[in-house]
Amino acid sequence: MTALHNSQDNKKGHTSMQPEIEKESNKRGRGRPKGATSSTLADVRSQAADEKRKIRDELTQKVTQLRSQFDEMDANYKEEVRELREALKASEQREAFFRSALEERLHVVAEHIHKSLTDWATAELEEGQITQRKRGRPRKTFK
Repeated sequence: MTALHNSQDNKKGHTSMQPEIEKESNKRGRGRPKGATSSTLADVRSQAADEKRKIRDELTQKVTQLRSQFDEMDANYKEEVRELREALKASEQREAFFRSALEERLHVVAEHIHKSLTDWATAELEEGQITQRKRGRPRKTFK
């Protein structure tokens, strides 16, 4: 019976080894790709080319979008840096102006204090009497 069984399998073109080979060939990726709906190889290739084209178009669109966002952000960054540099320059000019005004005011105050102290010392000397001691030496204190 086994010989009759083997002869019938040979007539059909099946051997006990063939189903294993077909399973291995599917594992290696031969035949129709997974998910392909058409049965001919040309249709499968055209589907793959269409999908590849769609993916490329989507990625190109995303790259273009990201590039435009980058350019916009770069322009905003440059504008902000320019504005900050102008603000820094204005504050440095303002600081220099305040420093010069403060220095000038400091000189005026210093001159006024010097003049006041000099006038006070002169007035004190005029007010005080230094009398001569014997033998022509002046006193050490005011009277």
